Amino acid sequence: MNFRFRAVDASGKEVTGLVDATDERAAQRDIQRRGLVPVALDAERPAVAGWTARLPPAPREVQLVLQEFATLVDSGVSLAVALSSLAGSSHHPVLTEAFARMTKAVRRGERFADALRDSGLPVPAYLHQLVEASELTGQLGTALEDGVRQYEYDLRVEAELRSALVYPAVLVASGIAAMGIIFLWVVPRFGGLLEQRAEQLPALSRWVIGGGVWFADHIGLVVLAMAIAAAALVALLRRSAVRQHLLQTIATLPLLGPWLLEAAIGRWAGTLGTLLGNRVELTRALELAAAGIGLDHLQARLAQVTRSVRGGSTLSHALREHRALNATGYDLVAVGETSGELPKLLLALSRLYQTSGRERLQRALKLIEPAAIVVIGGVIGVLVTAVILAITSVNELPL
Repeated sequence: MNFRFRAVDASGKEVTGLVDATDERAAQRDIQRRGLVPVALDAERPAVAGWTARLPPAPREVQLVLQEFATLVDSGVSLAVALSSLAGSSHHPVLTEAFARMTKAVRRGERFADALRDSGLPVPAYLHQLVEASELTGQLGTALEDGVRQYEYDLRVEAELRSALVYPAVLVASGIAAMGIIFLWVVPRFGGLLEQRAEQLPALSRWVIGGGVWFADHIGLVVLAMAIAAAALVALLRRSAVRQHLLQTIATLPLLGPWLLEAAIGRWAGTLGTLLGNRVELTRALELAAAGIGLDHLQARLAQVTRSVRGGSTLSHALREHRALNATGYDLVAVGETSGELPKLLLALSRLYQTSGRERLQRALKLIEPAAIVVIGGVIGVLVTAVILAITSVNELPL
């Protein structure tokens, strides 16, 4: 942590400067070692300030500070020094305060696993288990590196899902905006045709022009209804049950569904391999890995797998019995159990599913994007066709 100070030297001259120390007392000692008498000492404010400091830290920022912490510990820096260093960093105040609490707890002699759990640092549940297991093996740096690597993979899967839906969503939003402009501003200009020669207009033209005139006459009501619908949609998406139902619906789609399923299984295999590699007990590792799955039906299958393993079944047999993986997954798990290299083969299985899922996602995007363009273009084409038919019918122009 950086402290700005004002001090007086031996000649009575005032001196100002900046000192880096773990706390205010250490900063005062450092100033005194320089032969100065401290007069004022103020801690620098963190870089994040204002209204942004009241927002929760982004998951990517949490992953970044965990990566820094794991690197420090794995490089041989003592636990207390690593914690205090991040407590005085320029990260989000929520993160620095959490590390400050951990620093105090560790210096009081508490276990780091308990300090991490009580700090309020927003980390995945499996990271707590990795830290507890590492305190028995003495491999805290390795466990933190493995946990951060798995957390990074989880965030990457979530980012890929959002990215997969962004471009189709932009296409749909742009198409709706274009249709709204045509329907609310262009089509109503031909509303006079309905009053003068409605009997000469084709049915499609009467419906489209009549609808456009009605929407234009009630634009305030339409905007209010759209605002209410948007607010209701945002409120619904904030509910975890609704988001879970949306994920379940996406999982049933022919294109995004297989990718979402493979991404979830890849996350499960990676988490399980990381936990087992750090000496977490098998049934507990299975429970933690299944808890990170966002699909209810897959989570239910994996819960059955955990019960079967607790009842004495091998992991490969339980997975095959409850159809939780594909044939390649069953074979890799069986080989891992036989050879004693189950954690390594689970991590290999995770990478396999990750690669396969990315290929599926690319194929899905290649089909979703043109499909959205065709649908939007078709609707706009219908609107334009209705207007052209109205003009040609009234003027009796040959088609």
